[in-house]
Amino acid sequence: MAVSKIFIENTLKAEIPVIDRKKHLIENQRVIPKRKNRSVKRGFPKQKTPPSHTLAIRTKRSSLLLLCSCFMIFFSLIPLLVQLNSFMWEKKRVLQRENDILYNLFLIERIEETQGLSGTDFVNQHTIPSFKLGTYKVKKGDSLFGISHRFNISIDSILTANNIKNAHYLNVGTVLRIPNMSGVFYTVKKGDSLSSIANKYGVKVNDIADINDLASSTIHIDQKLFIPGGSLSTWERASLMGNLFKRPTRGRVTSKMGFRIDPFTRKLAYHMGIDIANRIGTPVYAAQYGRVVYTGYKGNYGKTVIIVHPQGYKTLYAHLHKITVKRGEAIQQGEKIGLLGNTGRSTGPHLHFEVHQHGKILDPLKVIKIK
Repeated sequence: MAVSKIFIENTLKAEIPVIDRKKHLIENQRVIPKRKNRSVKRGFPKQKTPPSHTLAIRTKRSSLLLLCSCFMIFFSLIPLLVQLNSFMWEKKRVLQRENDILYNLFLIERIEETQGLSGTDFVNQHTIPSFKLGTYKVKKGDSLFGISHRFNISIDSILTANNIKNAHYLNVGTVLRIPNMSGVFYTVKKGDSLSSIANKYGVKVNDIADINDLASSTIHIDQKLFIPGGSLSTWERASLMGNLFKRPTRGRVTSKMGFRIDPFTRKLAYHMGIDIANRIGTPVYAAQYGRVVYTGYKGNYGKTVIIVHPQGYKTLYAHLHKITVKRGEAIQQGEKIGLLGNTGRSTGPHLHFEVHQHGKILDPLKVIKIK
């Protein structure tokens, strides 16, 4: 019985394990990871490397975006290239002169639209289609200045196209020829050449030849030429406008040029000038610029001054009270030459005024506008 008790006790001791508390604690202890430090670390965070298929997709997208950007830049440069090409073409092309065909057609249309003109009135004066002539009928209240402004041409063009000798006698109903561009008509004289005519008016020889359809530089006397862009001299324009001479003094016209009863002989006699009456001492002025060729007492004319002018003109001022210029002196238009008087064969204080050209007597009232 004793053995059996010992056996039983040993058996129970073997079945009931002995717990080692320290070992148990070590084996069952859970390892708690350390908390991450939330403070910002210096440097860049470590990036994760994307997988290979993601890199391939990103490469294709970048290539596509680059290709689209290139196309957009190319298409945006197209307008700039077009403008640059147009600029180079405009820079290289030869510009046509102002009176080309389109410009002249524009002027012709303006003339056709103007009241009083019709398309059938135009006559082609020359074979060059760019130059044409129209017609216009003068109406009440018209003037050369108004007509030239209406058709946008110079007064010289109208004067020379119609051989107007005195614009003051532009009558209502007169049919005028109207060129479609500014210039002057010139009649060829002996000794003229295209180069001399071009130098006179300051234009090119080729312009004259082209507008007049000249096959060569040969021209003939009395040939009519149109000088595009040409203009008359101040003297020529004043002569045609009727303003060549200015009124020599103030006063009233008491006697005109022509036959009259002589106040001394009471017989019919020819009066070679006009008489302008006023008080003694009234200033007398030069009607046009020129040179004094005579000063002094001249028979029945009394104290007299004679002035010569260009183109064979000569003016005479008689019955002066006093002469204030000397022989050989150059005189400007409107310059004082003396004082009105009553010297010589005179019935009262007045100025006797005469105008001559190349030895022929002219009516002063036709070259001077005196009301």
